[in-house]
Order: sequence, then structure tokens, then C-alpha cells
Amino acid sequence: MSSTAIIDLSAIPEAQREAVAALLREHEELKGERVSLKEIIKRLEHLVAELNQAVHGKRSEKLSEDDRQLAFEDLEIAVAEAEEKQETQAPSESRPRRAARRNRGNLPKDLPRIERVIEP
Repeated sequence: MSSTAIIDLSAIPEAQREAVAALLREHEELKGERVSLKEIIKRLEHLVAELNQAVHGKRSEKLSEDDRQLAFEDLEIAVAEAEEKQETQAPSESRPRRAARRNRGNLPKDLPRIERVIEP
């Protein structure tokens, strides 16, 4: 089901129609980007599983040192491809994430303080 079927642009006032159309285009772009990123993640997870098997598998299933190096080279190539693909894709124009605000335990001064000593 396409997003244009959900939103009827003719029912939207002309002043907001262009903004809604832009949001729909951006939504479609992000869906495509998400699919490509899922494929990259799937491939990298597969490579990590193969390396875990090679390093931590049963003795009869372990690879020789040369074969293990080859597996690490494959992983390095895959990581380089993923980074290159990520760099070539246009960065999202969303605003940067703000740092989380945390309460570090600073309680108000007017709270009553009660000390209790618990002896063993």
C-alpha cells in the first residue's frame, strides 16, 4: 500500500500540500535507505558468526591460522565496503541528537534528612 493512497493530497489545503508532499518523498527515501542498511547488517552479522565459529568452534571445526587470516581479511573488506557505502549516501538532514539530561542525585536543600544507623 503506497503512502499516497493513505493521504489524499487534494484534501489538504494548498499552503500545506507542498510540505506534505516533501515529507512523503523523504519517507520513501528513508524506507529505501533502511532496506539497504538492513542488508548490510545482515551480511556483517553473518561474517561475525563465521568468525566466531572459526575462533571458538569445536577443535575439529577450527580453521588453520592461514584460513583464519583469510576470514579476517573478508571481514575487513566487508567493513570497508559498508563504511564506503555509508559515506557515499547522503547524510540525513535531521538535527543532531542532544545529550541526555541526567539527574546526578542533587536533592533539594529543604528536604528533611534522616540518618538511621543499622547495627549488625
